[in-house]
Amino acid sequence: MATGSLITGVSSGPSGTQSFRHLEQSGRILQQGTPGTSEAQKAQGESEFMSLVSDFIGDVNHMQQRSGNALKAFVAGEITDLHQVMVAGKEAGVALDLMIEIRNRVQESFQEIMRIQV
Repeated sequence: MATGSLITGVSSGPSGTQSFRHLEQSGRILQQGTPGTSEAQKAQGESEFMSLVSDFIGDVNHMQQRSGNALKAFVAGEITDLHQVMVAGKEAGVALDLMIEIRNRVQESFQEIMRIQV
């Protein structure tokens, strides 16, 4: 399964249909760990999930770098439109906030699972 970027999936498509399709694909990756699946399928699901996470982190990093480059170009006088710089900065900020929130939710879920008494 070819997974696209989570950030571009959310920001593209009419009324967010692309983002829902991408989330459905991510859900299928997580469901591959259900009982009755082979070890090869589980490993493939884990590697696809890891690639999804690493792509997301790479996209956030790219947005941060693009925002920094836009700010440097504005200070140097190469860009005269302040709106471009502000939009790039806001996109990078929202993407970083999303990544931090996802990390926090995953961490809370892990802690909750560890509290379960067997």
